[in-house]
Amino acid sequence: MRVCLSLVGEQFNMYANTIALLHHALVDLGHTVRVSLNGLDPAALNLFLPPMAFRSRELLAHLADLRIPYGFVGVETFYGYAHHRRDEPEGDSADFRRFVADARCILCLFRQDLEPYRALGGRAVYARYGFHEKVEEVRPGPERPVDVFFFGDVAGRPRRERLLQGLAARGLTVQTLTGAQEAPPALVRNSLIGMAKANLNINHSTHVSPQRVVFLSNNRLRCLSDTAEDPDGYLESALAFERDAEFLDGCEDYVHSGRWRTDGEAAYELVRRQPMSRTLQAAFDETL
Repeated sequence: MRVCLSLVGEQFNMYANTIALLHHALVDLGHTVRVSLNGLDPAALNLFLPPMAFRSRELLAHLADLRIPYGFVGVETFYGYAHHRRDEPEGDSADFRRFVADARCILCLFRQDLEPYRALGGRAVYARYGFHEKVEEVRPGPERPVDVFFFGDVAGRPRRERLLQGLAARGLTVQTLTGAQEAPPALVRNSLIGMAKANLNINHSTHVSPQRVVFLSNNRLRCLSDTAEDPDGYLESALAFERDAEFLDGCEDYVHSGRWRTDGEAAYELVRRQPMSRTLQAAFDETL
């Protein structure tokens, strides 16, 4: 089967890992895969990422006129960033409902999105973030001069600001890479990950933000995280702390104890239990 991973609109850092996982897993399964920025392949199953594609009425009309088969990755549609809200204007709601109902498949990275999609007539299936050996692209240095690294938006996220400032106040060297919407080149981010003793995940809402956790685990690195709602078990490969004081103490201890030298292998072994190719095959078997 031909598959086009169609990236619509702004590209966020957090989607880069998802795209890589999907691409490598689909190729493993024998599909011919194209990745396109704001493009379509009429002869392929087009998988849109992110799900805000429905906001382009021109795109919806084009899909309908040519009867182009499509699906999409339902990442944080109802939870987290809430790409669709129940109080959407009536016109947007109609577009969203049509987009969902006509999709051949909806790959949900969170179980909580399944029922809301299915209630709208969508062919939704669970497709958990998982493992692929080709996503291992970080080459950590032996010493790692940065104590703590975090990539993601910080401005306007007071809890992230507070925790990062708290770590710096303890004398730790803190490096951040912000501006997630501009998506800097992967090598910029990956080089900083490889220089850090501790790589952080600080969730943006009450729902866990698993992209960093899974990516770091795929790269044999243990992620240090705060806690959030996590029914999918994404934090099992992270070192998670319940309270802010525990998070600060835990990060400081992790840096000074030297655990970062060997701790990542345990995270890697846990994520290996969830091969992305197996997950996608099961999802396609159920929906297509």
